[in-house]
Amino acid sequence: MKSPRITIIATGSEITAGRSIDTNSGWIAQQLFEEGWKVRNFIALPDDPKIILEELKHLKDSVAKDPHTPVLVIMTGGLGSTEDDYSLQCVLELQNKEREVSEKARIKLERLFASRGKSYEEILPTMLRQVYVPEGAKVLDNSAGIAVGFMEEIGNSSYLICMPGVPSEMKEMFSRKLLPILKRTYAPEDLFQETRWIWSIGESMFQEQFMKGQKDLLDAGMEWGVTAQKGYIKAIFQSTNKSLLDEVVKRIESFYGEACSFDVFEEVHRVLIEKQKTVSVAESCTGGLLGKRLTDLPGSSAYFVGGVLTYSNLQKEKSLGVSHSTLEQFGAVSEETCLEMVNGLEKLTDSDCSLSITGIAGPDGGSESKPVGTVWIGVKRKGSSASAHLYRFPGNRETIRENAANTAIYLLHQLLKSN
Repeated sequence: MKSPRITIIATGSEITAGRSIDTNSGWIAQQLFEEGWKVRNFIALPDDPKIILEELKHLKDSVAKDPHTPVLVIMTGGLGSTEDDYSLQCVLELQNKEREVSEKARIKLERLFASRGKSYEEILPTMLRQVYVPEGAKVLDNSAGIAVGFMEEIGNSSYLICMPGVPSEMKEMFSRKLLPILKRTYAPEDLFQETRWIWSIGESMFQEQFMKGQKDLLDAGMEWGVTAQKGYIKAIFQSTNKSLLDEVVKRIESFYGEACSFDVFEEVHRVLIEKQKTVSVAESCTGGLLGKRLTDLPGSSAYFVGGVLTYSNLQKEKSLGVSHSTLEQFGAVSEETCLEMVNGLEKLTDSDCSLSITGIAGPDGGSESKPVGTVWIGVKRKGSSASAHLYRFPGNRETIRENAANTAIYLLHQLLKSN
């Protein structure tokens, strides 16, 4: 089936009043873009049933006007338990339908209340609103919450999808439930696509450094998009002409060299398993985040030996054998300490690859010579000398820690490539 004309709607008076920023629509559009579908437009609507219904009627009418082009409307928000959640009510009126209970969601809600020592009869009517869908609709289960989503046909191969507005619930529902259905329902646009990650660079710098020089490819019909991540950017290129993508890939890999990669998280996972290598970590400012990143994918127990968290100098000495004199002379956040941490980690765990992180995540603890964001990352392969890499990450405490953990995995990726 041909690609649909896609509209994304975010509902919520907090959005239209400027009190909250809609991050859901951009995230959904990015996922669709990566699958080869383009979004036609975004719409933000207040918690007003008249306005919501008017917009939905307009979109449904557009299906009848152009029956050869399917329409896909993805709406987030308005499925909760409060009185200003109107999405279900509006869809019922739009479709002239009654509601029905999603039995799976009802049982989940009942068990939730039972775990709190309450009976089903004690569940508030407003809470029960979250388990209803239009009769006959395709139910999208909510594995991260209670409010179910649903998929309702509004015309010839055209659908209205409603999902919760809570980002964590919406993302889980979209990725696990909705996206597989969309892939079976609609063909992607006739596009070729290439994705590359560029490390230690921001969106504006990438555009200034690289994209300004690609006018010939853009004029020939290549499209591109970029999203900023922690420690890297993700650049996506699309075109109906594969030769354009081959050319931009050649240029970007030549321009950025080793700073250009594929998805390093999946690559590291795959290579460690294929080569039967092991890895361990010593973390001083990331609080276990690096270990988490390395174990996010199933099967990581095949290669992840373990990790140590050594925040205090005393623990660095006891667990990793960092010398007291090194800490006194150079400090905990230094090249020397970072190297001794990774060397000590290898002795402790006997892993094939070892990673160490020591830094200042803030908001306190920085100095003129070592400002907040200063991070040293050590890498070592068994039988080779260790190396330490200095970074000055911007942002708040959380951002600095995520930058550091992601960059450490990038360095592990480079280490595995060189083996």
